Amino acid sequence: MNRLPSSHSWNTKTEIQSSDGRQPIFKSFLSDSSVAAPRAFFLPARYEKNYAYPLLVWLHQDGADEQQIAQVMPHVSVQNYVGVGIRGTRACDAAGHRYDWMQTPAGIAQAEQAIMDAVDNASQRYSINPERVFIAGYKAGGTMAQRIALRHPGHFAGVVSLGGGFPRGCRPLANLHQVRQLEMLLAFATDTKCFSIDALVDDLRLMNAARMRVEVQQFDATDEMMVPVLRHVDQWMMSLVTGQQLPQCVPDWDTLPVEFSDN
Repeated sequence: MNRLPSSHSWNTKTEIQSSDGRQPIFKSFLSDSSVAAPRAFFLPARYEKNYAYPLLVWLHQDGADEQQIAQVMPHVSVQNYVGVGIRGTRACDAAGHRYDWMQTPAGIAQAEQAIMDAVDNASQRYSINPERVFIAGYKAGGTMAQRIALRHPGHFAGVVSLGGGFPRGCRPLANLHQVRQLEMLLAFATDTKCFSIDALVDDLRLMNAARMRVEVQQFDATDEMMVPVLRHVDQWMMSLVTGQQLPQCVPDWDTLPVEFSDN
């Protein structure tokens, strides 16, 4: 399994080797820093303006930025989705290259506005199916993705959290009746120092009591950002898009993790 390049450069065109190793596929990554909350777009291979694509909203972990979507999407799918990466709500370095998500009322409101604006902007720019908008995130971005989806369950076809704990505080289950219709996928690496089985058990008890629709994946690895996990994310989302049952298979976890640049 190939590791992603660790270059910090940002290009509007990035060459990705096709899965069969024969012909390179060229993908477009477009950055928009002209708005209050900068965002970056991923366009699928052979983008067809007459087809209504699912949209994947990506929230990076603390210490990264919106350009992480360029490293994530090729390992999810090069053709199934339009993607948009959102910049975190607070700079956490003096140079303004790293951002995090403030899990406070003001920070949540700011993230919510940035995400909704990005969805609207993506829908204006590209052909998007409004009933197939997914939101996903990594670590703290996964927690924020859950927060926003729980606050607006009718806006999202599903939410994916890779290593992000269930949100605490600020009434995440205020819309409990609608939340019960929200599809959720949570993935955790059990060999990371951040993983707590006790915290996961508590979260599962809460979600079970709330009668939420949750799929939980645990695996023996030091990080959730593994290529097979991203492929499972694609399978999970496409099963919701097509209405077909997710294929039953055992992932090959003996593969190399996706490496992200420090941005």
